[in-house]
Parts: sequence; structure tokens; C-alpha cells
Amino acid sequence: MSKLNILFTLTSLNVLLVTVERFSFTTKILLQPYGFLRLHEIFQMTVLILVTVIIPFLILKEVTNNFALFKTKKGFWLALIFLIGVYFYATGNGLHEVSSFNFNHFCDTKNIVGNVCQTMFFNDYYTGNIFYFVGALLMNIPILIFEKVNPGKKLDRKNLIMLTINALVYAFAIFAYAAFDPVLVGLSYSIIMLGVSIYFYLVSRKNILKMPLTLYSLIVYLAGTIPALLLKLGR
Repeated sequence: MSKLNILFTLTSLNVLLVTVERFSFTTKILLQPYGFLRLHEIFQMTVLILVTVIIPFLILKEVTNNFALFKTKKGFWLALIFLIGVYFYATGNGLHEVSSFNFNHFCDTKNIVGNVCQTMFFNDYYTGNIFYFVGALLMNIPILIFEKVNPGKKLDRKNLIMLTINALVYAFAIFAYAAFDPVLVGLSYSIIMLGVSIYFYLVSRKNILKMPLTLYSLIVYLAGTIPALLLKLGR
């Protein structure tokens, strides 16, 4: 298995862990003092989302030949954009998790009344998510550009199959978020990333088997976004 496929597999495992954890005992444990958060929010912020930053960083290491491409002027700016993306991604997640806890714990989520609960709702579904997805975009695009500049070895059949399986697992997470979130922030991000993925595929399709990250992104956002969009439009 290629190094990138190992990282894609770790991403799949993390996606599954995120799903299981949301229905686990961690959602029932209030932390003290004052029941300030659940164990769920702390575990999300300190473990699960941290993993989703570490893995892209390791992917960045692979597509830049152990960061060698950072030495170029273009590479420096792309690395800086990635770093800015990490900042917004982490800030958005922290704001989202805290606001989500407060909103769901202290407010009637089916009848949002008063400035306090409306603020919590907005920070949960809009402010936090917008920061989070802007950060995700700023993390993903530089990696795709680096891969275009520096294609890897051609995927063999075994690695292609493994890549496709991993992409479909991640696509399920994209679909679930985009299709069932009550606001359109997640779906908007998915549509943008689908457009980005299609663009990088079109400009690199002759070498697509040497560009596993581009192929992975294309499968993820095709399989995750289009069904979510159709479901939203059908409601």
C-alpha cells in the first residue's frame, strides 16, 4: 500500500470513529465545574479534529518531497496558505463545538427564542462552520496544487482499488453533512470542492493515475455532493 493510501485509510478510520463517537457515552458525560462542556466536545476538539489536521500535514509532506518544494517562492506562499487554513479550520471547529453544546444544552432547538439562543444557533451553524470550511478549502487547495506540480508514481490496480474504497467512505461523511445539516454551509463547501476537484482533474487527466490525491478528491466530492444536492432539491 502506498503512503498516501495509508493516510487515506487513516482518514477513513477517523471518519468512522467520528460517527461512532457521536452516539457514544461521551455525549452523556458533563465535565466539571459547572457542566461547562460534555466529554464529546472535548474529545472532538482534542483528538478527532486534531487527527484531521495531522493527516493533511503528512499528505503535504508526501506531495512536496519531504517539504522540499517549500524552498521555491510559490511553495512558500502555498505553505503559508495551508497554515492560514489550519488556523481558520481549528478556530471554526472550536467555536462550533462550544456553541453547539450551549445551543443544544440550554435552548429549545425547535423553537429558537431570544437573542441569546439565536446567537448560539448562528455561531453553531454559521460562524463556526464558515470558519471551519474556509479553513478546509485553504488547506486542501495548496496540497492539490503541489501534487499537480509534482506528480507521484503511477497507481497500480491494488492501490487504485484501495483509494476508491477510502474515497467512498469519506464521501459518506460529506453526504451526511451536506444533505442533513439544516443550513447550506456544508453543502456549499461540498459544491465548491467538487468544482475544485473537477478543475484539477481536467487539467491533469492525462496523468491522473500519478495524482492520487486529485483522484481521491474527485471521487469523494462526486459521490458525496451530487446525492446530497439531489436530496436537498427533492425536498
